[in-house]
Amino acid sequence: MSIYVVQLGDNVDDIAASQNISVEALTYDNQIAPPYRLAVGQALYIREELSSDDKKPLYVFGYAYPFINSDNLDETLPFLTDLYVFSYGFTEQGELVPPPISDEWMIDRALEAGVRPILTLTPLGPDGRFNNNLVSTVVHDQQVQQRLIFNLGLTMQQKRFGGLDIDFEYIMAGDRLGYANFVKRTTQIMNQFGYQVTVALAPKTSSDQPGLLYEGVDYGLLGEAANRVLLMTYEWGYT
Repeated sequence: MSIYVVQLGDNVDDIAASQNISVEALTYDNQIAPPYRLAVGQALYIREELSSDDKKPLYVFGYAYPFINSDNLDETLPFLTDLYVFSYGFTEQGELVPPPISDEWMIDRALEAGVRPILTLTPLGPDGRFNNNLVSTVVHDQQVQQRLIFNLGLTMQQKRFGGLDIDFEYIMAGDRLGYANFVKRTTQIMNQFGYQVTVALAPKTSSDQPGLLYEGVDYGLLGEAANRVLLMTYEWGYT
């Protein structure tokens, strides 16, 4: 980084050109609002622009329901790596429950924009709430688990999903190990077919934090089990 001191007659276009940065970067970094007035002697922060070879890829995604406004989706897709389609549930027999509204149009829009659609799996019950009994069933019953993983793979292939996000919440403490093993097994199988698996984690502040939202979530085991983890820090906004 460097500092540029504004001289008489300077404007943002000339300064940006002389420092080999974009006008957008200059005005954003220094919070200069239109009409971009400058004061002589004003110190401006100049970022170090990296070449495209030096820049690290930024992974960006967003959850979206199939009832999302199509204009909102189209305006957001250019900025996303993946689109997490929310959500698919499942029964105690391991059958997938698709969203109540068709998600085909979202998948089409995402693929057209070069964005990977991701199938989000949640243990939502008929009432639309997270059901920890469903979690217990799938993590302890190997036949149900096998059927669910098979149905996931089949649906992902048929609907052209590019990956899987496992978003289980309110996992009981007794299901802690079983849940981690379920994620590990699912990841191993999905990886064989080229699918990456993300697991969403409740935002814990300690490994032994009490509470139904936290006790069944083992950061270490789940971090090893999945390809990627997501810390749901937005939970702090409403719990």
